[in-house]
Amino acid sequence: MYAHVTHILKIGRSNFKPPPQVDSSVVRLVTKNPRPGIKFEEWDAMLRVCFGRKNRTLRAGWLGGRKVLEWVEGCWRGWCALNDIPVDEGEGMDVEQPSGQGNRREVNEDEWDGIMDVDDVGDDNYPSPQEEVDDDNDDELPDLFKQAREISMMNGTSGKRKKKGKVFELVREKVRKVLEDDTGLADRRARTLDQNDFLRLLLAFNKEGIHFG
Repeated sequence: MYAHVTHILKIGRSNFKPPPQVDSSVVRLVTKNPRPGIKFEEWDAMLRVCFGRKNRTLRAGWLGGRKVLEWVEGCWRGWCALNDIPVDEGEGMDVEQPSGQGNRREVNEDEWDGIMDVDDVGDDNYPSPQEEVDDDNDDELPDLFKQAREISMMNGTSGKRKKKGKVFELVREKVRKVLEDDTGLADRRARTLDQNDFLRLLLAFNKEGIHFG
């Protein structure tokens, strides 16, 4: 984001002893002047989510699990607090949070599972079972959320019942709107996007009042 990158030449693995398993490249970095008016912490936080599961679509990465949406909800609440915007909590529902890794709670059919159903949108617009994110899988969970979970466990809040309702649904709809309606990047994978795509994504989140970091 802060430099122009130019590929100079490729260096084959045979030029090294012992040879590595991959080829190398020489690139030129020229810093941008002036620097873009974007907070690095916000840019970095968004990219951590996008590349946390680089082989999944952005829809699966952002909408496939609760950890990401809970974090986004916290970001949005923080922005509302800084701008004196009241948050209408509405009616919520108690949802048991797993206190240990791999624990899952059985949910009744009439009980909300934390994912909003949209009647006028087909099933193709949401993560398939193969793309669904497992929040308890430490190997795939981005470090950003591992750290948040560790802090929660240290504070003794992990395992407590947490209110989920109108605000969670509102934030989830904001994220869906950004990915599907505003940018059209929902079905793309992070590794196929360029810098302009990510800038569009960050701008769209900011317009919805979602600021990361």
